[in-house]
Amino acid sequence: MEMNLMQKQSLKLAMTQELRQAITMLQYNAQELTDFLFEQSLENPLIEVETPYSDYSSTKVSKQTTTHDHGMELYTRKTESLQEELISQLNELKLDHDEYRIIKYLIYNIDKNGFLMETDEELIHELGIPYSQLQICIEILQKFEPAGVGARSVKECLSIQLNGLDRDTSIAKQIINEYFDMFVNKNWKEIAKKLKMSLGELQKEIDLILTLQPRPGLNYYQDQVNYVAPDLSVEKIGEEFVVLINDKIMPRLKVLNEYSSILNGQHEKEVSAYLKDKNTQVNWLMKSLEERKSTMLSVMNCILHKQLAFFDKGPAFLKTLTLKEIAEELSLHESTISRTCKNKYVQTPFGLFEMKQFFHQGVIADGEELASTSVQVFIKQLVDEENKEKPLSDQKLVELLSQKHGVEISRRTVAKYRDILRIPGSSKRKRFS
Repeated sequence: MEMNLMQKQSLKLAMTQELRQAITMLQYNAQELTDFLFEQSLENPLIEVETPYSDYSSTKVSKQTTTHDHGMELYTRKTESLQEELISQLNELKLDHDEYRIIKYLIYNIDKNGFLMETDEELIHELGIPYSQLQICIEILQKFEPAGVGARSVKECLSIQLNGLDRDTSIAKQIINEYFDMFVNKNWKEIAKKLKMSLGELQKEIDLILTLQPRPGLNYYQDQVNYVAPDLSVEKIGEEFVVLINDKIMPRLKVLNEYSSILNGQHEKEVSAYLKDKNTQVNWLMKSLEERKSTMLSVMNCILHKQLAFFDKGPAFLKTLTLKEIAEELSLHESTISRTCKNKYVQTPFGLFEMKQFFHQGVIADGEELASTSVQVFIKQLVDEENKEKPLSDQKLVELLSQKHGVEISRRTVAKYRDILRIPGSSKRKRFS
C-alpha cells in the first residue's frame, strides 16, 4: 500500500456563530427578540437593553378586545373565574356546615365548560356521604348562575336551562332527551315526523334550544392574556401605501459608557481583551438588528407590491403568492423569507394579519390567479345571503362562483372550502318558516 500526499481545493460555507445568531434573531417577533436581548445582556456587561414600552402583564382590560396606545392589540376574557363566581353565590346561601362543605368541594371539581368532572360513585367515596345527600347538593349547585352549571353533559346542561325558563319547554326537552343525536345532525324532518308536528312548528323549538349555552363555563374560563404586537404596519399616505416598522415595541441596544475608558485605555491585558471581545459581540448584535429590520421591510414591501389589491380593497382580493416568488424577487433563500414571516404580525387597513397569511396557493378567476382564501370569502358571502328555506347546494355554489366572480372550481373543492369555514351542508343549513 502506497501513501500519497494530495492537495484538494474546495469551497465551503461555514456557519459561524454570528451567522447563526443573525438567522435566529430574524425569526423572533418583538417580544421574543426582547427576551433574547435581555439574556445576552446577562452575559455581556457592555449591553444595556432599552424597551420603549412598559410591562403589559399588569394591564387589565375590561372589554373583549381593545387597542392599546402602543399599537398592541389585547385579547382577554372575563377576569373573574367561574369558581370565584360560584363561591360568591354559595356564600350568600344559608346552608348547614355539611352542605356548604360538599357544594364547595363540587365547585372545585367543575371543569372549564362548567361540568362536574367526577361521577356520583367517585364523589360519594371521596366525600364519605350517602347518595341522597350528594343529589341534594348537586341540585342546589345546578340552580346557580350561569344556568346549566354543574351538569355532567351537554344534554343535561341544556335540560337544566330549559327547566329554568318561564314558559312551556316540554317539546324542546323531549327533543334534547329523546332525539339529541338527530338534533346534533340536524335531521329536522325525522324529528318532526317523530313528534308529529310541522317543520315550521319544529323550527320554533329549534330556535329556542339554539339560544341556550351548551358550555356555560366558557364565559368565565380564565386564560392567560395574549398580546399580539404588530411588528409592521401598512398605511395609506396620500395615494400610496407605505410599510412602517413599529418602533414603539422594538427593543434597542446601548453600549454602557462606563467601560469605554477601559476599552481605549492601557489597562490589564486580560480585562481589556475580554471587554474588546464583548464589544465585538455588541457590534454583531447591533448589525444583526439592523439586518433584521432591513429584511423585514424588504419582504413586506415586496408582499405589498404583490398583494396591492388586498391592501386597497380587502381580503376578498388576496392573490396567490408563494415564498419562492418573494425569494426570487429579493435574491434571498426561501428559508430566509419563511423565518422573516414567522410569528410576525402586520397592522393593515382591514385588521391584524400574520405575515404568512399573505402566502396562498390559488385558483383561476377571470384568467387571473386568486388566493384560495379569497374564494372562501366569496363562498361565505353567498351562504350568508342565501334563502335559508332553500339553501344553496355545493353545485349551485360552483355555478354562482363562476357567474359572479369568474372562479372555476369543482364541487369537491367547494365542499373542502366549506368544511374549512365550518359551514354545514345545505340540508343542515335549511330553516323552515
